Amino acid sequence: MTKTKYCSACAEEDISTFGELYWHRLHQLPGNLICPKHDLWLEHSAVPITHSNKHAFILPTTSNCDLTIGRKANGDFLQQLKEFIHQAEHLLNGRFENQSFSHFTEFYQYHLIEKGFASFKGQVKQKELHIAFYNFYSKELLKSLYIDIGDTQWLANFSRKHRKSFHPYYHLIMLNFLSLNVDSVFRVTSFKNNPFGQPNWPCLNALCPDYKESVIKVVTIRRCEKTKKPIGRFACPTCGFSYTRKGKDQNKDDRYKFTRIMDFGFLWKKALQSLLNDGLSYREIARRLSVDTNTVIKYEKIINSESGSKKEVHKDNDLVNIRRNEWVQLQKEYPNLSKTQLREKRPAVYAFLYRNDSNWLNVNSPERQKVETINNRVNWLERDQEILEKVQKVVEDINNKGGKPKRITVKTLGDRIGERALLENHMDKLSKTKEFIEQVSESERDFRLRRVEFVILEMKEKGEAIKEWKVLKKAAIKAEFYDEVRDIIQSYL
Repeated sequence: MTKTKYCSACAEEDISTFGELYWHRLHQLPGNLICPKHDLWLEHSAVPITHSNKHAFILPTTSNCDLTIGRKANGDFLQQLKEFIHQAEHLLNGRFENQSFSHFTEFYQYHLIEKGFASFKGQVKQKELHIAFYNFYSKELLKSLYIDIGDTQWLANFSRKHRKSFHPYYHLIMLNFLSLNVDSVFRVTSFKNNPFGQPNWPCLNALCPDYKESVIKVVTIRRCEKTKKPIGRFACPTCGFSYTRKGKDQNKDDRYKFTRIMDFGFLWKKALQSLLNDGLSYREIARRLSVDTNTVIKYEKIINSESGSKKEVHKDNDLVNIRRNEWVQLQKEYPNLSKTQLREKRPAVYAFLYRNDSNWLNVNSPERQKVETINNRVNWLERDQEILEKVQKVVEDINNKGGKPKRITVKTLGDRIGERALLENHMDKLSKTKEFIEQVSESERDFRLRRVEFVILEMKEKGEAIKEWKVLKKAAIKAEFYDEVRDIIQSYL
């Protein structure tokens, strides 16, 4: 039986100050906790938290609280436990507005991204989070808070979309892990994880007509593998200029800086070609284009290489025409063959056209043939019989098992046989199983009536008086469904 707790040092102070003892609310929190004021383990008194007379209030006294006991708390986790208790006390004493599940989802997702435990799209790195969390907290501390260290699923559920409430202890230890406090989670704000500000972003190509104009609507963000800082890539739709910026923007002027140029774009390359044709020196061209001399030399080689390869492709137009005619003639000889099959017939012709005239080859080749595949991998008749036998066995076990009634649903049966997805998504292919489930499954109303009847029969066996309020409470019937079950209760009164 759980007993009320006290701190012997606090009790001595209470006697000195008030002349009597009182139960400290903070000391009654679940778990093996300490008094953060005196760093002493809390002791259990002789007074149970719940007893037979729920209206009785038993005061703490020196007879039910042994004030001679004072166990000093120690250990590496002591500071974390004290911080946890301080936050719990703040939560108990504060007044906070209720927040929706979506608020908590956005809040934790934002801070997980900030700490590097999730991508900028919100994909949580569960393995990294799990390792960091259990390295941060000792097993001894988690056990003292009654948190099952063997159950790791709660951490994954907590970091995803919140569909239900979590125990306040989970919130407190997660806030402490993320270096946050109780106030931060209830603060109404907008959680936007864009380290480079909000759209739109400027083009930083001095040759672009939209230079420094906010024309870039989309940024692609990734993390640097070494520094873990965010790296954003920006591409101008007007000129094709593309650049990256590393790290979070610290002020509004940072949006006009770049870390690295990824692509100068077609306008810049066109301007470079024009300046090269004018015969200007590399140094002068570099000055006009706001780049260094080596960049000019590098892109001159690229431009010459591209133009040279084009000339090479078309230097012998007669040979190109010959290969084209051979490919067309091949299709006339084998009109039913696909592009791949024709390639096998004349590999040299195909290779030449693929390397030197690929656009013409794609246009003047047979269209890709669509092959419809029939999936006969599953024998649904056999699968139906197999699932039916499993479902029948589960229903028999449920009906033969004593205790509280268990509602039979598709979800219940699917979970029991480990085939929930199959039953929910492919029931139309399991005709026998579907028919059987429809026969044995219950509506919510039928299940409420069966619960009421079960409770009444159980009370009669124990010799208890059948009282309406008691039946409704034991059967967990909400007030809105009272009219449904009233008649069956009245029949036993």
